[in-house]
Amino acid sequence: MNSRKTKFVDPQVQGELARRLVLHWSIFTLVAAAVAIGMQWLSNPFVSVGQTIAEAWWTHGPILLVLIGLLPVFVFDSIRLSAKFAGPVKRFRAALHKLADGERPQLMTFRSDDYWQELASDLNRVTERVFANDKVESGQ
Repeated sequence: MNSRKTKFVDPQVQGELARRLVLHWSIFTLVAAAVAIGMQWLSNPFVSVGQTIAEAWWTHGPILLVLIGLLPVFVFDSIRLSAKFAGPVKRFRAALHKLADGERPQLMTFRSDDYWQELASDLNRVTERVFANDKVESGQ
């Protein structure tokens, strides 16, 4: 199969994953900033809060800028990675709906780098078994 052109295949799952990643990144960054300011204050507790924050910024600010620059990379890569499991599950769900409605889904294959390859072969086996019984009953 060709490569996946759409990376955002399941907005519900992938959107939640992206939101969680941003939340965790934000918490990490805030905690890291608090630790940096705290360490700066501990190194000289007799200066004003404003001066402590300014010194912490000049000492650790470049790291914060790098973290801000990396956030879009983290989110994009997570969405790209999650497409390898969200896409197959979405297709698997659609095939199950067809089976439940009595329709024969197409034989399923996933892209070679997708996860849960065995789901495709298991569903194909079930489909063949279900519709093989229909052929026997209809005399084919």
